[in-house]
Amino acid sequence: MLCPHCHAPLKDNATFCPHCGSDADTGWKDGAEFADLESPDYDEIVENEFGTDEYGNKKKKAKPIAVVAAIVVALAFIAAMVIR
Repeated sequence: MLCPHCHAPLKDNATFCPHCGSDADTGWKDGAEFADLESPDYDEIVENEFGTDEYGNKKKKAKPIAVVAAIVVALAFIAAMVIR
C-alpha cells in the first residue's frame, strides 16, 4: 500500500503515514490521490531559521541603540499613563 499523498510505502491497514503524517483527519481517504503541492523555497527556509541569506551572510539585526531607545519610549509612555 502507498500513501495517497507522498507515495511512501505503508504497512497494510496503516492509520497514518509516518513519512508525511497524513491520516483520515488530513484528507486521507480511500481513492485519494497525490496532489503535487508547491515545495517551500529552501533559501527562504534557511533565512527564516538561521538568520542568513542564501550565501551564508548574517542578516542585519536591529542596532542596540534603537532597541534601548524603543524601551525608553515605552517606559515613558507607561509612566505617563500611571501618573494620570
